[in-house]
Amino acid sequence: MEYKVITGTLEAKTAVHIGTGASNELTDALIRRDNEGQPFIPGTAIAGALRALLTRLAPRLGKTPCNVLNVNKEQQSKPCNCAVCNLFGDINPSDENDSTSEASRLLVFNAHQQDEGLSYHPIIRDSVGIDRSTGTAARADGIKFDLEVIPAGTTFKLRIELRDIDNAGEQLLAAGLSEWTEGRLKLGGRVARGLGSFKLTGLQYKTMPLDNAEQLMSFLREDKPWKNANTSDGWFNEHLEKIKPVKISTDMPETISRGWFSLQGILQAEGPLLTNDILSVGTSGFDHAPALSQLHNWLNPVLTGASLRGVFRSHAERLARTLTTLQAKDKGDFLSRCPACDPNVREQDKTSKLPLESCDSLIKKYNAQANNKPEKQIDEPENITDSLCLACRLFGSTRLGSRLIIEDAPYHQSTNSQSKPEYKMLDFLAIDRFTGGGVDGAKFDALALWKPAFRLNLYLENPEPWELGWLWLVIRDLAAGWLTVGFGSAKGLGKVGLTNWKATFGYLHPEDAPLGLIELNLQTQKCGIYTTKTITLNTDKKFDMIQKWVNCFIDEVINFQRLDSIILTEDSYFDDIKDIYSDKGGAP
Repeated sequence: MEYKVITGTLEAKTAVHIGTGASNELTDALIRRDNEGQPFIPGTAIAGALRALLTRLAPRLGKTPCNVLNVNKEQQSKPCNCAVCNLFGDINPSDENDSTSEASRLLVFNAHQQDEGLSYHPIIRDSVGIDRSTGTAARADGIKFDLEVIPAGTTFKLRIELRDIDNAGEQLLAAGLSEWTEGRLKLGGRVARGLGSFKLTGLQYKTMPLDNAEQLMSFLREDKPWKNANTSDGWFNEHLEKIKPVKISTDMPETISRGWFSLQGILQAEGPLLTNDILSVGTSGFDHAPALSQLHNWLNPVLTGASLRGVFRSHAERLARTLTTLQAKDKGDFLSRCPACDPNVREQDKTSKLPLESCDSLIKKYNAQANNKPEKQIDEPENITDSLCLACRLFGSTRLGSRLIIEDAPYHQSTNSQSKPEYKMLDFLAIDRFTGGGVDGAKFDALALWKPAFRLNLYLENPEPWELGWLWLVIRDLAAGWLTVGFGSAKGLGKVGLTNWKATFGYLHPEDAPLGLIELNLQTQKCGIYTTKTITLNTDKKFDMIQKWVNCFIDEVINFQRLDSIILTEDSYFDDIKDIYSDKGGAP
Protein backbone atom coordinates (compact mmCIF):
# COMPACT_ATOMS: atom_id res chain seq x y z
CA MET A 1 0.00 0.00 0.00
CA GLU A 2 1.26 3.46 -0.89
CA TYR A 3 0.10 7.04 -0.57
CA LYS A 4 0.38 8.88 -3.92
CA VAL A 5 -0.18 12.59 -4.50
CA ILE A 6 0.45 15.16 -7.23
CA THR A 7 1.11 18.77 -6.23
CA GLY A 8 1.86 21.93 -8.15
CA THR A 9 1.02 25.59 -8.62
CA LEU A 10 -1.74 26.95 -10.86
CA GLU A 11 -0.62 30.37 -12.08
CA ALA A 12 -3.29 32.62 -13.61
CA LYS A 13 -2.04 34.09 -16.91
CA THR A 14 -5.20 36.16 -17.29
CA ALA A 15 -8.00 37.32 -15.03
CA VAL A 16 -10.24 34.50 -13.79
CA HIS A 17 -13.95 34.24 -13.04
CA ILE A 18 -15.02 31.24 -10.96
CA GLY A 19 -18.63 32.22 -10.47
CA THR A 20 -21.36 31.40 -7.98
CA GLY A 21 -24.37 32.43 -10.06
CA ALA A 22 -25.12 35.15 -7.51
CA SER A 23 -24.99 38.94 -7.78
CA ASN A 24 -25.19 41.97 -5.51
CA GLU A 25 -25.40 45.73 -5.77
CA LEU A 26 -21.76 45.93 -6.94
CA THR A 27 -21.63 43.36 -9.72
CA ASP A 28 -23.78 41.05 -11.84
CA ALA A 29 -21.62 37.98 -11.14
CA LEU A 30 -19.69 37.26 -7.93
CA ILE A 31 -16.66 34.98 -7.67
CA ARG A 32 -16.54 31.99 -5.34
CA ARG A 33 -15.04 32.50 -1.87
CA ASP A 34 -14.35 30.25 1.09
CA ASN A 35 -15.72 30.78 4.62
CA GLU A 36 -12.90 33.25 5.31
CA GLY A 37 -13.76 35.38 2.28
CA GLN A 38 -10.75 34.28 0.22
CA PRO A 39 -11.16 33.37 -3.47
CA PHE A 40 -10.49 29.73 -4.34
CA ILE A 41 -10.96 27.25 -7.19
CA PRO A 42 -13.31 24.36 -6.36
CA GLY A 43 -11.89 20.88 -6.85
CA THR A 44 -14.95 20.08 -8.95
CA ALA A 45 -13.96 22.77 -11.46
CA ILE A 46 -10.40 21.42 -11.72
CA ALA A 47 -11.57 17.80 -11.98
CA GLY A 48 -14.19 18.74 -14.57
CA ALA A 49 -11.64 20.51 -16.77
CA LEU A 50 -9.22 17.56 -16.49
CA ARG A 51 -11.93 15.00 -17.22
CA ALA A 52 -13.19 16.91 -20.28
CA LEU A 53 -9.64 17.14 -21.63
CA LEU A 54 -8.88 13.43 -21.11
CA THR A 55 -12.24 12.43 -22.61
CA ARG A 56 -11.21 14.07 -25.88
CA LEU A 57 -7.62 12.79 -25.69
CA ALA A 58 -8.18 9.17 -24.63
CA PRO A 59 -9.33 7.80 -28.03
CA ARG A 60 -6.17 9.21 -29.63
CA LEU A 61 -4.08 7.31 -27.07
CA GLY A 62 -5.62 3.97 -27.99
CA LYS A 63 -8.36 4.02 -25.34
CA THR A 64 -12.05 3.19 -25.84
CA PRO A 65 -14.11 6.40 -26.28
CA CYS A 66 -16.31 7.37 -23.35
CA ASN A 67 -20.07 6.91 -23.82
CA VAL A 68 -20.55 10.64 -23.31
CA LEU A 69 -19.07 11.21 -26.81
CA ASN A 70 -21.60 8.91 -28.46
CA VAL A 71 -24.19 10.69 -30.62
CA ASN A 72 -26.78 8.11 -29.62
CA LYS A 73 -28.69 9.38 -26.60
CA GLU A 74 -29.53 5.90 -25.38
CA GLN A 75 -25.87 4.90 -25.46
CA GLN A 76 -24.87 8.11 -23.64
CA SER A 77 -27.03 7.17 -20.66
CA LYS A 78 -25.51 3.69 -20.21
CA PRO A 79 -22.78 2.94 -17.64
CA CYS A 80 -19.29 3.21 -19.07
CA ASN A 81 -16.10 1.34 -18.27
CA CYS A 82 -13.67 3.44 -20.32
CA ALA A 83 -10.23 4.55 -19.14
CA VAL A 84 -11.48 8.02 -18.21
CA CYS A 85 -14.38 6.66 -16.17
CA ASN A 86 -11.96 4.35 -14.39
CA LEU A 87 -10.08 7.45 -13.23
CA PHE A 88 -12.94 9.82 -12.41
CA GLY A 89 -15.79 7.43 -11.71
CA ASP A 90 -18.51 6.23 -14.08
CA ILE A 91 -20.27 8.99 -15.99
CA ASN A 92 -23.56 7.07 -15.56
CA PRO A 93 -23.20 5.00 -12.37
CA SER A 94 -25.58 2.11 -11.81
CA ASP A 95 -26.50 0.13 -8.70
CA GLU A 96 -27.64 -2.98 -10.55
CA ASN A 97 -26.21 -6.33 -9.47
CA ASP A 98 -24.06 -6.83 -12.58
CA SER A 99 -22.90 -3.21 -12.75
CA THR A 100 -19.19 -2.44 -13.03
CA SER A 101 -19.59 1.20 -11.93
CA GLU A 102 -16.89 2.50 -9.61
CA ALA A 103 -16.19 5.69 -7.69
CA SER A 104 -13.44 8.11 -8.66
CA ARG A 105 -9.84 7.04 -8.07
CA LEU A 106 -8.74 10.69 -8.06
CA LEU A 107 -9.33 13.09 -5.18
CA VAL A 108 -9.05 16.64 -6.51
CA PHE A 109 -8.98 19.19 -3.69
CA ASN A 110 -9.99 22.83 -3.65
CA ALA A 111 -7.14 25.06 -4.78
CA HIS A 112 -6.52 27.94 -2.39
CA GLN A 113 -4.24 30.90 -2.93
CA GLN A 114 -0.53 30.12 -2.75
CA ASP A 115 0.37 32.98 -0.43
CA GLU A 116 -2.46 35.00 1.09
CA GLY A 117 -0.04 37.75 2.08
CA LEU A 118 0.86 38.38 -1.57
CA SER A 119 -2.61 37.82 -3.01
CA TYR A 120 -4.18 40.33 -5.37
CA HIS A 121 -7.53 41.96 -4.68
CA PRO A 122 -10.47 40.88 -6.90
CA ILE A 123 -11.65 43.53 -9.34
CA ILE A 124 -14.79 44.30 -11.36
CA ARG A 125 -14.59 43.81 -15.14
CA ASP A 126 -17.04 45.60 -17.49
CA SER A 127 -18.33 44.21 -20.80
CA VAL A 128 -20.62 45.62 -23.47
CA GLY A 129 -21.82 44.32 -26.84
CA ILE A 130 -21.15 46.39 -29.97
CA ASP A 131 -23.86 47.13 -32.55
CA ARG A 132 -22.68 45.80 -35.93
CA SER A 133 -24.31 48.64 -37.88
CA THR A 134 -23.36 51.70 -35.84
CA GLY A 135 -20.15 50.51 -34.15
CA THR A 136 -21.46 51.85 -30.83
CA ALA A 137 -22.69 50.08 -27.72
CA ALA A 138 -25.69 47.87 -28.45
CA ARG A 139 -29.02 48.92 -26.96
CA ALA A 140 -30.51 45.48 -26.34
CA ASP A 141 -31.20 44.40 -22.77
CA GLY A 142 -28.45 42.30 -21.19
CA ILE A 143 -25.74 43.45 -23.59
CA LYS A 144 -24.11 45.56 -20.86
CA PHE A 145 -22.94 43.61 -17.83
CA ASP A 146 -20.06 43.32 -15.37
CA LEU A 147 -18.48 40.55 -13.33
CA GLU A 148 -15.98 40.06 -10.53
CA VAL A 149 -12.63 38.52 -11.48
CA ILE A 150 -9.46 37.33 -9.80
CA PRO A 151 -6.50 39.29 -11.30
CA ALA A 152 -3.79 37.80 -13.48
CA GLY A 153 -0.73 36.66 -11.55
CA THR A 154 -2.66 35.03 -8.71
CA THR A 155 -1.36 31.54 -7.85
CA PHE A 156 -3.22 28.58 -6.36
CA LYS A 157 -2.04 25.33 -4.73
CA LEU A 158 -2.99 22.20 -6.69
CA ARG A 159 -3.30 18.81 -4.96
CA ILE A 160 -4.55 15.56 -6.50
CA GLU A 161 -4.43 12.28 -4.56
CA LEU A 162 -4.34 8.95 -6.43
CA ARG A 163 -6.08 5.83 -5.12
CA ASP A 164 -5.25 2.41 -6.59
CA ILE A 165 -4.46 3.64 -10.12
CA ASP A 166 -2.54 1.33 -12.44
CA ASN A 167 0.30 2.33 -14.77
CA ALA A 168 -2.02 2.91 -17.75
CA GLY A 169 -4.19 5.25 -15.68
CA GLU A 170 -1.16 7.25 -14.51
CA GLN A 171 0.04 7.51 -18.11
CA LEU A 172 -3.32 8.95 -19.19
CA LEU A 173 -3.23 11.37 -16.26
CA ALA A 174 0.28 12.49 -17.22
CA ALA A 175 -0.92 13.17 -20.77
CA GLY A 176 -3.58 15.55 -19.48
CA LEU A 177 -1.25 17.30 -17.04
CA SER A 178 1.27 17.82 -19.86
CA GLU A 179 -1.26 20.12 -21.52
CA TRP A 180 -1.52 22.12 -18.32
CA THR A 181 2.24 22.47 -17.96
CA GLU A 182 2.30 23.96 -21.47
CA GLY A 183 -0.20 26.64 -20.44
CA ARG A 184 -3.26 25.20 -22.20
CA LEU A 185 -5.49 25.07 -19.11
CA LYS A 186 -8.76 27.01 -18.99
CA LEU A 187 -10.87 27.25 -15.84
CA GLY A 188 -14.02 29.11 -14.93
CA GLY A 189 -16.41 31.18 -16.99
CA ARG A 190 -16.00 33.24 -20.17
CA VAL A 191 -12.77 31.52 -21.17
CA ALA A 192 -13.49 32.17 -24.86
CA ARG A 193 -13.52 35.88 -24.02
CA GLY A 194 -10.05 35.84 -22.53
CA LEU A 195 -10.58 34.79 -18.91
CA GLY A 196 -9.42 31.72 -17.00
CA SER A 197 -6.08 30.94 -18.66
CA PHE A 198 -3.67 29.03 -16.37
CA LYS A 199 -0.28 27.37 -16.46
CA LEU A 200 0.72 24.51 -14.17
CA THR A 201 4.20 24.92 -12.68
CA GLY A 202 6.23 23.05 -10.06
CA LEU A 203 4.55 19.71 -10.84
CA GLN A 204 5.63 16.99 -8.37
CA TYR A 205 4.65 13.35 -8.02
CA LYS A 206 5.11 12.15 -4.44
CA THR A 207 4.76 8.82 -2.69
CA MET A 208 4.82 7.53 0.87
CA PRO A 209 4.93 3.79 1.74
CA LEU A 210 2.24 2.51 4.10
CA ASP A 211 3.40 -1.10 4.40
CA ASN A 212 3.64 -1.35 8.19
CA ALA A 213 1.89 0.00 11.26
CA GLU A 214 4.56 2.60 12.01
CA GLN A 215 4.38 4.12 8.54
CA LEU A 216 0.58 4.08 8.61
CA MET A 217 0.39 5.79 12.00
CA SER A 218 2.89 8.43 10.88
CA PHE A 219 0.70 9.11 7.87
CA LEU A 220 -2.47 9.39 9.95
CA ARG A 221 -0.89 11.78 12.46
CA GLU A 222 0.16 14.26 9.76
CA ASP A 223 -2.26 17.07 8.87
CA LYS A 224 -0.40 17.60 5.60
CA PRO A 225 1.20 14.26 4.71
CA TRP A 226 2.01 15.34 1.16
CA LYS A 227 4.72 17.65 2.49
CA ASN A 228 6.70 14.73 3.94
CA ALA A 229 6.17 12.38 0.98
CA ASN A 230 9.09 11.42 -1.27
CA THR A 231 9.34 13.12 -4.68
CA SER A 232 9.72 10.93 -7.79
CA ASP A 233 11.56 13.19 -10.22
CA GLY A 234 11.28 11.02 -13.32
CA TRP A 235 7.58 10.06 -13.10
CA PHE A 236 6.21 12.72 -15.46
CA ASN A 237 8.77 12.41 -18.28
CA GLU A 238 8.84 8.62 -18.14
CA HIS A 239 5.12 8.43 -18.84
CA LEU A 240 5.23 11.07 -21.59
CA GLU A 241 7.96 9.20 -23.45
CA LYS A 242 5.76 6.08 -23.64
CA ILE A 243 2.74 7.88 -25.12
CA LYS A 244 2.25 7.19 -28.84
CA PRO A 245 -0.86 8.82 -30.37
CA VAL A 246 -2.79 6.70 -32.87
CA LYS A 247 -4.41 7.66 -36.19
CA ILE A 248 -8.02 8.74 -36.33
CA SER A 249 -10.30 5.86 -37.33
CA THR A 250 -13.80 5.98 -38.74
CA ASP A 251 -15.36 4.75 -35.49
CA MET A 252 -13.93 7.62 -33.41
CA PRO A 253 -16.24 10.52 -32.42
CA GLU A 254 -15.83 13.83 -34.27
CA THR A 255 -15.21 15.75 -31.03
CA ILE A 256 -11.95 14.00 -30.13
CA SER A 257 -8.67 15.94 -30.07
CA ARG A 258 -6.83 16.35 -33.37
CA GLY A 259 -4.68 19.43 -32.96
CA TRP A 260 -4.60 23.14 -32.29
CA PHE A 261 -3.46 26.47 -33.72
CA SER A 262 -2.05 29.34 -31.68
CA LEU A 263 -0.91 32.81 -32.67
CA GLN A 264 1.30 35.11 -30.61
CA GLY A 265 2.26 38.62 -31.61
CA ILE A 266 2.57 42.24 -30.53
CA LEU A 267 -0.34 44.66 -30.98
CA GLN A 268 1.34 48.02 -31.51
CA ALA A 269 -0.79 51.17 -31.41
CA GLU A 270 0.10 53.97 -33.84
CA GLY A 271 -1.04 56.73 -31.49
CA PRO A 272 -3.42 57.20 -28.57
CA LEU A 273 -5.50 54.20 -27.51
CA LEU A 274 -8.53 54.74 -25.31
CA THR A 275 -10.48 52.04 -23.51
CA ASN A 276 -12.83 52.39 -20.58
CA ASP A 277 -13.04 50.51 -17.31
CA ILE A 278 -15.46 51.55 -14.59
CA LEU A 279 -13.09 50.55 -11.78
CA SER A 280 -10.23 52.63 -13.20
CA VAL A 281 -12.63 55.52 -13.71
CA GLY A 282 -13.65 55.40 -10.05
CA THR A 283 -10.07 55.37 -8.78
CA SER A 284 -8.54 57.87 -11.23
CA GLY A 285 -11.19 60.58 -11.39
CA PHE A 286 -11.24 60.60 -15.23
CA ASP A 287 -14.40 60.04 -17.23
CA HIS A 288 -12.61 57.32 -19.24
CA ALA A 289 -9.61 55.26 -18.09
CA PRO A 290 -8.02 51.98 -19.27
CA ALA A 291 -8.49 48.56 -17.70
CA LEU A 292 -5.67 47.39 -15.40
CA SER A 293 -4.51 43.83 -14.77
CA GLN A 294 -4.43 44.50 -11.01
CA LEU A 295 -6.06 47.14 -8.86
CA HIS A 296 -4.10 50.46 -8.84
CA ASN A 297 -1.31 48.92 -10.93
CA TRP A 298 -0.92 51.58 -13.64
CA LEU A 299 2.25 49.90 -14.93
CA ASN A 300 0.20 46.97 -16.25
CA PRO A 301 -2.77 48.05 -18.37
CA VAL A 302 -4.52 45.28 -20.30
CA LEU A 303 -6.61 44.87 -23.44
CA THR A 304 -9.41 42.52 -22.46
CA GLY A 305 -9.97 39.38 -24.47
CA ALA A 306 -13.65 40.28 -24.74
CA SER A 307 -12.89 43.53 -26.60
CA LEU A 308 -10.31 41.86 -28.87
CA ARG A 309 -12.71 39.03 -29.61
CA GLY A 310 -15.36 41.58 -30.55
CA VAL A 311 -12.95 43.23 -33.00
CA PHE A 312 -12.08 39.86 -34.56
CA ARG A 313 -15.68 38.68 -34.84
CA SER A 314 -17.08 41.94 -36.17
CA HIS A 315 -14.45 42.13 -38.93
CA ALA A 316 -14.80 38.42 -39.75
CA GLU A 317 -18.57 38.82 -40.10
CA ARG A 318 -18.08 41.78 -42.42
CA LEU A 319 -15.73 39.78 -44.65
CA ALA A 320 -18.11 36.81 -44.87
CA ARG A 321 -21.21 38.92 -45.54
CA THR A 322 -19.34 40.87 -48.24
CA LEU A 323 -18.48 37.65 -50.08
CA THR A 324 -22.12 36.53 -49.91
CA THR A 325 -23.36 39.93 -51.04
CA LEU A 326 -21.17 39.73 -54.14
CA GLN A 327 -22.68 36.33 -54.95
CA ALA A 328 -26.29 37.11 -54.03
CA LYS A 329 -28.72 37.62 -56.89
CA ASP A 330 -31.38 39.38 -54.82
CA LYS A 331 -32.51 40.02 -51.27
CA GLY A 332 -34.08 36.58 -50.84
CA ASP A 333 -30.94 34.86 -52.04
CA PHE A 334 -28.84 36.77 -49.52
CA LEU A 335 -31.18 36.02 -46.60
CA SER A 336 -31.06 32.27 -47.25
CA ARG A 337 -27.25 32.28 -47.52
CA CYS A 338 -26.13 34.94 -45.02
CA PRO A 339 -23.11 33.39 -43.23
CA ALA A 340 -23.03 35.72 -40.22
CA CYS A 341 -25.82 36.92 -37.96
CA ASP A 342 -25.62 39.77 -35.46
CA PRO A 343 -25.39 38.11 -32.01
CA ASN A 344 -26.67 41.28 -30.32
CA VAL A 345 -30.00 41.25 -32.20
CA ARG A 346 -32.05 39.11 -29.86
CA GLU A 347 -35.64 38.00 -29.57
CA GLN A 348 -37.91 40.73 -28.25
CA ASP A 349 -41.16 40.27 -30.12
CA LYS A 350 -41.68 36.77 -31.49
CA THR A 351 -43.59 38.18 -34.45
CA SER A 352 -41.23 41.03 -35.31
CA LYS A 353 -38.70 41.05 -38.14
CA LEU A 354 -35.16 41.99 -37.14
CA PRO A 355 -32.20 42.79 -39.41
CA LEU A 356 -29.46 40.11 -39.25
CA GLU A 357 -31.32 38.49 -36.37
CA SER A 358 -29.12 36.25 -34.21
CA CYS A 359 -29.21 32.48 -34.69
CA ASP A 360 -30.29 32.05 -31.07
CA SER A 361 -33.28 34.34 -31.56
CA LEU A 362 -34.29 32.58 -34.79
CA ILE A 363 -34.07 29.17 -33.10
CA LYS A 364 -36.20 30.39 -30.18
CA LYS A 365 -38.90 31.60 -32.55
CA TYR A 366 -38.86 28.36 -34.51
CA ASN A 367 -38.99 26.21 -31.37
CA ALA A 368 -41.91 28.29 -30.05
CA GLN A 369 -43.84 27.59 -33.25
CA ALA A 370 -42.93 23.89 -33.13
CA ASN A 371 -43.67 23.59 -29.41
CA ASN A 372 -46.24 20.85 -29.93
CA LYS A 373 -43.93 18.88 -32.22
CA PRO A 374 -40.92 17.77 -30.12
CA GLU A 375 -39.39 15.88 -33.04
CA LYS A 376 -38.89 19.20 -34.85
CA GLN A 377 -37.09 20.99 -32.01
CA ILE A 378 -33.63 22.35 -32.98
CA ASP A 379 -32.25 22.15 -29.44
CA GLU A 380 -31.08 18.57 -29.98
CA PRO A 381 -27.22 18.45 -30.01
CA GLU A 382 -27.03 16.78 -33.43
CA ASN A 383 -29.09 19.61 -34.97
CA ILE A 384 -27.37 22.59 -33.36
CA THR A 385 -24.32 22.96 -35.62
CA ASP A 386 -26.31 22.75 -38.86
CA SER A 387 -28.75 25.38 -37.61
CA LEU A 388 -26.05 27.99 -36.86
CA CYS A 389 -24.40 30.47 -39.21
CA LEU A 390 -20.67 30.17 -39.94
CA ALA A 391 -19.83 32.97 -37.50
CA CYS A 392 -21.61 31.22 -34.62
CA ARG A 393 -19.87 27.95 -35.49
CA LEU A 394 -16.41 29.53 -35.20
CA PHE A 395 -16.94 32.23 -32.57
CA GLY A 396 -19.62 30.42 -30.58
CA SER A 397 -23.14 31.23 -29.47
CA THR A 398 -25.37 30.58 -26.48
CA ARG A 399 -26.03 27.09 -27.90
CA LEU A 400 -22.55 26.07 -29.00
CA GLY A 401 -19.33 26.79 -27.15
CA SER A 402 -16.46 28.29 -29.10
CA ARG A 403 -13.21 26.48 -29.84
CA LEU A 404 -11.61 29.89 -30.45
CA ILE A 405 -10.04 31.60 -27.44
CA ILE A 406 -8.60 35.13 -27.48
CA GLU A 407 -6.92 35.82 -24.15
CA ASP A 408 -6.53 39.10 -22.31
CA ALA A 409 -3.56 40.92 -23.86
CA PRO A 410 -1.16 42.20 -21.17
CA TYR A 411 1.03 45.25 -21.65
CA HIS A 412 4.26 44.49 -23.51
CA GLN A 413 7.37 45.75 -21.76
CA SER A 414 9.56 46.63 -24.74
CA THR A 415 13.32 46.98 -24.59
CA ASN A 416 13.35 50.55 -25.88
CA SER A 417 13.02 53.75 -23.87
CA GLN A 418 9.25 53.28 -23.58
CA SER A 419 9.38 50.22 -21.35
CA LYS A 420 6.70 51.71 -19.09
CA PRO A 421 3.24 52.75 -20.29
CA GLU A 422 2.85 56.42 -21.14
CA TYR A 423 -0.45 58.14 -20.38
CA LYS A 424 -1.89 61.29 -21.90
CA MET A 425 -4.93 63.24 -20.80
CA LEU A 426 -7.43 64.04 -23.55
CA ASP A 427 -10.35 66.50 -23.43
CA PHE A 428 -13.47 66.08 -25.54
CA LEU A 429 -16.18 68.62 -26.20
CA ALA A 430 -19.16 68.40 -28.55
CA ILE A 431 -19.80 71.51 -30.69
CA ASP A 432 -23.24 73.01 -31.15
CA ARG A 433 -23.86 73.05 -34.91
CA PHE A 434 -25.95 76.22 -34.66
CA THR A 435 -23.94 78.42 -32.32
CA GLY A 436 -20.50 76.97 -32.89
CA GLY A 437 -20.01 76.82 -29.12
CA GLY A 438 -19.74 73.92 -26.72
CA VAL A 439 -22.80 71.83 -25.92
CA ASP A 440 -23.80 71.83 -22.27
CA GLY A 441 -23.08 68.50 -20.60
CA ALA A 442 -21.13 67.16 -23.59
CA LYS A 443 -17.64 67.72 -22.18
CA PHE A 444 -15.61 64.84 -20.82
CA ASP A 445 -11.99 63.86 -20.37
CA ALA A 446 -10.09 60.63 -20.74
CA LEU A 447 -6.81 59.04 -19.76
CA ALA A 448 -5.40 57.49 -22.92
CA LEU A 449 -2.39 55.25 -23.49
CA TRP A 450 0.18 56.68 -25.90
CA LYS A 451 1.46 54.17 -28.48
CA PRO A 452 1.14 51.16 -26.16
CA ALA A 453 2.01 47.60 -27.15
CA PHE A 454 0.17 44.48 -25.97
CA ARG A 455 0.90 40.76 -26.29
CA LEU A 456 -1.77 38.98 -28.33
CA ASN A 457 -2.42 35.28 -27.69
CA LEU A 458 -5.01 33.44 -29.77
CA TYR A 459 -5.84 29.72 -29.60
CA LEU A 460 -8.10 27.51 -31.76
CA GLU A 461 -8.74 23.85 -31.00
CA ASN A 462 -9.26 21.34 -33.84
CA PRO A 463 -9.07 23.97 -36.61
CA GLU A 464 -10.70 23.33 -39.98
CA PRO A 465 -9.03 24.69 -43.15
CA TRP A 466 -11.86 27.16 -43.81
CA GLU A 467 -11.64 28.44 -40.22
CA LEU A 468 -7.89 29.02 -40.61
CA GLY A 469 -8.47 30.85 -43.88
CA TRP A 470 -11.11 33.08 -42.33
CA LEU A 471 -8.96 33.90 -39.32
CA TRP A 472 -5.98 34.59 -41.51
CA LEU A 473 -7.87 37.21 -43.50
CA VAL A 474 -8.64 39.00 -40.23
CA ILE A 475 -5.02 38.64 -39.07
CA ARG A 476 -3.82 40.01 -42.43
CA ASP A 477 -5.97 43.13 -42.06
CA LEU A 478 -4.89 43.50 -38.44
CA ALA A 479 -1.22 43.33 -39.44
CA ALA A 480 -1.89 45.95 -42.13
CA GLY A 481 -3.27 48.38 -39.52
CA TRP A 482 -6.84 48.39 -40.84
CA LEU A 483 -8.53 47.51 -37.53
CA THR A 484 -9.10 49.65 -34.47
CA VAL A 485 -9.44 48.78 -30.80
CA GLY A 486 -11.25 50.70 -28.10
CA PHE A 487 -13.08 54.01 -28.16
CA GLY A 488 -12.87 56.86 -30.70
CA SER A 489 -11.96 55.12 -33.96
CA ALA A 490 -13.73 57.87 -35.90
CA LYS A 491 -11.48 60.37 -34.11
CA GLY A 492 -8.29 58.55 -35.12
CA LEU A 493 -7.84 56.66 -31.85
CA GLY A 494 -7.15 52.97 -31.40
CA LYS A 495 -5.31 52.19 -34.65
CA VAL A 496 -3.19 49.09 -34.07
CA GLY A 497 -1.01 46.79 -36.11
CA LEU A 498 0.20 43.25 -35.51
CA THR A 499 3.97 42.78 -35.47
CA ASN A 500 6.50 40.06 -34.54
CA TRP A 501 3.89 37.35 -34.89
CA LYS A 502 4.41 33.60 -34.97
CA ALA A 503 1.87 30.86 -35.60
CA THR A 504 2.27 27.43 -34.02
CA PHE A 505 0.41 24.30 -35.09
CA GLY A 506 0.17 21.28 -32.81
CA TYR A 507 -0.98 17.86 -34.03
CA LEU A 508 -1.07 14.33 -32.61
CA HIS A 509 -0.38 12.56 -35.92
CA PRO A 510 0.88 13.90 -39.28
CA GLU A 511 -2.57 13.19 -40.75
CA ASP A 512 -4.03 15.70 -38.26
CA ALA A 513 -1.80 18.55 -39.48
CA PRO A 514 -3.53 21.47 -41.27
CA LEU A 515 -3.71 21.42 -45.04
CA GLY A 516 -0.28 22.12 -46.58
CA LEU A 517 1.69 22.29 -43.31
CA ILE A 518 3.67 19.05 -43.69
CA GLU A 519 4.81 20.09 -47.19
CA LEU A 520 6.62 23.13 -45.75
CA ASN A 521 9.32 20.84 -44.26
CA LEU A 522 9.60 22.93 -41.10
CA GLN A 523 11.49 21.75 -38.05
CA THR A 524 9.29 19.85 -35.59
CA GLN A 525 9.32 20.12 -31.81
CA LYS A 526 7.50 18.44 -28.94
CA CYS A 527 4.99 20.37 -26.86
CA GLY A 528 3.52 18.03 -24.29
CA ILE A 529 2.18 15.06 -26.26
CA TYR A 530 1.79 17.14 -29.43
CA THR A 531 4.18 17.60 -32.33
CA THR A 532 4.45 21.27 -33.32
CA LYS A 533 5.58 23.36 -36.26
CA THR A 534 5.92 27.14 -36.23
CA ILE A 535 5.70 29.65 -39.09
CA THR A 536 6.76 33.30 -38.98
CA LEU A 537 6.76 36.23 -41.36
CA ASN A 538 9.99 34.92 -42.90
CA THR A 539 8.82 31.35 -43.50
CA ASP A 540 9.19 30.42 -47.18
CA LYS A 541 6.13 29.32 -49.17
CA LYS A 542 3.76 29.91 -46.27
CA PHE A 543 1.47 32.05 -48.43
CA ASP A 544 0.83 29.09 -50.76
CA MET A 545 -0.48 27.17 -47.73
CA ILE A 546 -2.50 30.14 -46.47
CA GLN A 547 -4.05 30.64 -49.91
CA LYS A 548 -5.33 27.06 -49.78
CA TRP A 549 -7.04 27.85 -46.47
CA VAL A 550 -8.53 31.07 -47.86
CA ASN A 551 -9.87 29.17 -50.88
CA CYS A 552 -11.51 26.68 -48.49
CA PHE A 553 -13.13 29.61 -46.65
CA ILE A 554 -14.43 31.15 -49.88
CA ASP A 555 -15.90 27.81 -50.95
CA GLU A 556 -17.51 27.39 -47.50
CA VAL A 557 -19.17 30.81 -47.74
CA ILE A 558 -20.33 30.37 -51.33
CA ASN A 559 -21.82 26.94 -50.62
CA PHE A 560 -23.35 27.87 -47.26
CA GLN A 561 -27.14 27.55 -47.11
CA ARG A 562 -29.27 28.26 -44.07
CA LEU A 563 -31.90 25.78 -42.92
CA ASP A 564 -35.35 26.62 -44.27
CA SER A 565 -36.67 26.74 -40.69
CA ILE A 566 -34.42 29.62 -39.56
CA ILE A 567 -33.82 31.78 -42.64
CA LEU A 568 -33.37 35.51 -41.95
CA THR A 569 -36.37 37.72 -42.66
CA GLU A 570 -34.59 41.08 -42.74
CA ASP A 571 -31.07 42.37 -43.39
CA SER A 572 -29.24 45.71 -43.21
CA TYR A 573 -28.07 45.96 -46.85
CA PHE A 574 -30.67 44.99 -49.46
CA ASP A 575 -33.51 46.46 -47.39
CA ASP A 576 -31.84 49.91 -47.39
CA ILE A 577 -30.21 49.95 -50.80
CA LYS A 578 -33.12 51.74 -52.52
CA ASP A 579 -32.79 54.59 -50.04
CA ILE A 580 -29.06 54.88 -50.70
CA TYR A 581 -29.14 54.81 -54.50
CA SER A 582 -31.63 56.71 -56.65
CA ASP A 583 -33.78 54.98 -59.27
CA LYS A 584 -31.90 56.79 -62.02
CA GLY A 585 -28.49 55.82 -60.79
CA GLY A 586 -29.52 52.24 -60.06
CA ALA A 587 -28.08 49.85 -57.58
CA PRO A 588 -24.67 48.26 -58.18
